[in-house]
Amino acid sequence: MKKVISIFSVVIISAFLISCGETTQEKTDSPSVQAPSGDMVISSINEQVKDFSIDGFPGGSAKLKNNEDLENMERIIGLVKPIIEKLPDGYVMVIRGHAAAYPTKALQRSVSKKRAYKVYSALRKAGVPKSKIAHRGLAISEPLADYDVKDAKQRRVSFRAEKK
Repeated sequence: MKKVISIFSVVIISAFLISCGETTQEKTDSPSVQAPSGDMVISSINEQVKDFSIDGFPGGSAKLKNNEDLENMERIIGLVKPIIEKLPDGYVMVIRGHAAAYPTKALQRSVSKKRAYKVYSALRKAGVPKSKIAHRGLAISEPLADYDVKDAKQRRVSFRAEKK
């Protein structure tokens, strides 16, 4: 599992560094190209963070107990923080808590909000300003397609850049 996470980290970091690399452009007589719109930038950012997921939460809890899960959260925070810092004005990175199918919708909402807030707090401690992040509990409204709604993989936190 650690090898898979390490390989995944290298691939994501490499892709991010390549996408942030400098480019040069020769001057031509053709009209200049406008900078990408905010929506294009946000689509690109969301493509970068779509596979960032913090999981390993026990059922009904927002606490990560396993060292591997805590290390994964720290690693994801390290990867997402520089992306958040590059968000254009008027956008925030929403930390999105998810839950498995618990007995009541109220429990699903409560647990998913607490999971999102845990990651939000960790990002704040890492120096991310409040104005760049928000958190939201989604309960079971966006389940992972390849897993049963009661599967432990549904208990996770994900990220999405959105307009304020």
